[in-house]
Amino acid sequence: MMFDLKTNNLIHIFVQGLLLTYIGYMKNKTHKYVFYLLGLIALTIPAVVHLPNFQLNYWNMIAWLHYIGIMPLLLYIAYKQKLSKESYQNLFIFGIIIIIYHSYKYYSRL
Repeated sequence: MMFDLKTNNLIHIFVQGLLLTYIGYMKNKTHKYVFYLLGLIALTIPAVVHLPNFQLNYWNMIAWLHYIGIMPLLLYIAYKQKLSKESYQNLFIFGIIIIIYHSYKYYSRL
């Protein structure tokens, strides 16, 4: 990984978590450049997350999740830009979960 774990947690809290929460809160009023930023973040995953191999361990599962789950989902959202009401609610909740989880992980690593 490119960043130490504390920095990684802070990036997830203040960039990804807040961005998803913002999009979920603003819904259709979200400016298109926010979606472009979301797509740019998705495209940085290969530069930041190590390529997973086929060993079954925690860090490889996290890497696989980012490559086959999170990256395509964020790219789809950035491309689509108009989502259903339920999708916006899910983005808002997912953003809050990211913030809470990574805040806990950051605090536990202090």
